[in-house]
Amino acid sequence: MNIEQISGFLGILVGASFGGLGVWWGLKKAAKNRGIDERFKVIFAKSHSTSWFITLGSIYCLFILYLLGVEFSVPFVLGILIFIQLGGYTLSYYFYHKKY
Repeated sequence: MNIEQISGFLGILVGASFGGLGVWWGLKKAAKNRGIDERFKVIFAKSHSTSWFITLGSIYCLFILYLLGVEFSVPFVLGILIFIQLGGYTLSYYFYHKKY
């Protein structure tokens, strides 16, 4: 195991830890300020569902590109899918937040 693998592994662990801590802290603060209500739950559910539809569409696009002969590596595809999932969730959450 070389230094790049160790630093990548530590980056994944530290990133996931800080992400989980941020979500926990944000929900705790929102509950304290009465921010978790029916509106929040509807926006959360709709944006979560929409982001999965966006991700599913991107998976189909990646499969079509693969069938057309484009070569992908596994880490590249997983990185693209995570980026699309989180980006789709963020954009749809913003959209539903403005709509409701």
